[in-house]
Amino acid sequence: MSLSQKTASATPNRPKRALRVLLVEDSQPDAILLTRALERGGFATVTRRVDTAEGMEQALTEQTWDFILCDHAMPHFNAPEALELVKNHQLDIPFIIVSGYIEEETAVAAMKAGAHDYIMKDRLARLVPAVERELRDAEVRRARRESENELRRAHEQLEARVEARTADLRAANLKLERVIEERRRLENELLEIAENERRRIGFDLHDDLGQKLTGLSLMIKGLEKKLANEHHACLDEARRIEALMDEIISFTHNLARQFSSLDVKGDDLSSVLRGLAGNVEKMFGISCQFDVKGTMPELPQHTMLQLYKITQEAVSNAIKHGKATRVAIHLHTESAHLHLSIQNDGLRFNQPAGSKNRMGLRIMNYRASTIGAGLDISPLEKSGTLVTCSLPLKPGARHVHRAASAADKDSGREEAEADALAGHRHG
Repeated sequence: MSLSQKTASATPNRPKRALRVLLVEDSQPDAILLTRALERGGFATVTRRVDTAEGMEQALTEQTWDFILCDHAMPHFNAPEALELVKNHQLDIPFIIVSGYIEEETAVAAMKAGAHDYIMKDRLARLVPAVERELRDAEVRRARRESENELRRAHEQLEARVEARTADLRAANLKLERVIEERRRLENELLEIAENERRRIGFDLHDDLGQKLTGLSLMIKGLEKKLANEHHACLDEARRIEALMDEIISFTHNLARQFSSLDVKGDDLSSVLRGLAGNVEKMFGISCQFDVKGTMPELPQHTMLQLYKITQEAVSNAIKHGKATRVAIHLHTESAHLHLSIQNDGLRFNQPAGSKNRMGLRIMNYRASTIGAGLDISPLEKSGTLVTCSLPLKPGARHVHRAASAADKDSGREEAEADALAGHRHG
């Protein structure tokens, strides 16, 4: 038995693998030899032979090929031109040059141009192993391309999801901004309503109650004059009633002025708070100190108004609810923040549950939030309460140096007294 017969008998029958081969060959006999070599190697081939550029162009367009075997030099065509056509079609097809004679430099140049191997026609025993190797390599490249395409598709899908999520977040953020803006608008409206109500109460006190008290005072004065003419025993009592009525009228006028005054007068926060401190001492007869430290920034009118009203509310609560006899207002800048604190020696503020729902505290917090400030109210160790409002300052804000001098404080008191005197005369 021959060696080939022994090999055939030892190797079980296996189905042949289909292989579509484009033969770029001008010799029909050589094409037949190549086909037979492949079939003996276990391939069921489907072949088509071309020997011109036009024929190869048509073959590449009309059908899909698994392999290309190309002669190096033909009368009207050659391997480099065939490789160029494959590149133009952007195809990854194993390409082997099969030639009767080819120089080594030419073969190397062909490999660099895209050929996968070259085989001499008198050594066709290398054909099947080379084809099998290139088919495996082509399968690896195909699997790599599919993996890369899958990764690309996954990346594109991820980018699409990220873009959609970003759009959703952008829409949610826009909605949140609108909600915040609406809340800020409502808070401003609430403050405006509260201020308008305070002013209405002040006008009612001045125009209604004040006028009636003034009329009653005139009647008491007339009665006092009559009792004096008659040397009546009740004259002293009438005079005490008249003095008490004058105090009531003065207090009512001051209270009306406090309620109805909405505008802050002054060029900066230091001057308006100094004027407030002087007015508190004048109206309530308690000690109200004011001091400023550092360089004060120029603040918008709205910001200055809210800080003034926070201070006014804190001082009012200290006097009415805390029974304070001393109040200190401090204003200073530190670490790009403006700090305003109001300290009193009255009763300690113990914040009960749900105290944030109290109208006074809510309004103070609303005022602070409208200007981007933080508000804190805390009791002191022994007695009294500390109210602190911290306002972040914008970079590049202009500053005005205001020294806390005694002359400024006296000036503020004089202005407050002049305003009170003018209001009393008007009443």
